Amino acid sequence: MSPKSNRRAALPPPDASSAIGDLTWLAHRAAAALGDAFNAVSRDAGLADLRDWLVLELISKGAERTQLEIATELGVDKTTLVSILDRMERDGLVVRELSSRDRRVRLPRATAKGIEVKDQVAIARDTAIMRRLSSIPTRDHARFHAMLWSIVQNY
Repeated sequence: MSPKSNRRAALPPPDASSAIGDLTWLAHRAAAALGDAFNAVSRDAGLADLRDWLVLELISKGAERTQLEIATELGVDKTTLVSILDRMERDGLVVRELSSRDRRVRLPRATAKGIEVKDQVAIARDTAIMRRLSSIPTRDHARFHAMLWSIVQNY
């Protein structure tokens, strides 16, 4: 059985005394399920994965950020970010311009094509997430989101 199909295997109901009842394991599996869905829609749009979309989303928000600021905010190693930006620049999704304040600093900016891809992925992402959250009543989605945010905001 391949690792991917193994992840999708049916699981018995959680029992708090077993490994699958462990919160760490459950959080890891939930993140993997959502990540797999999001990576798939990112790849369908021509991106490598979730990180590409996160970079596009962040640099599309208007405020100029240096590559180091982007890497720090996303929790990505700066050399990894440079590789992502190199690929995205080659694909016409971003451009990097010299800062007017410090000519040693490069400021990535999404191109029109990059913004179009970012928006396309956001719509597909929302659909994929709603599909994954379909077992949770719609009225609880905002509360679920708030609970997750409370876990990560002080990370």
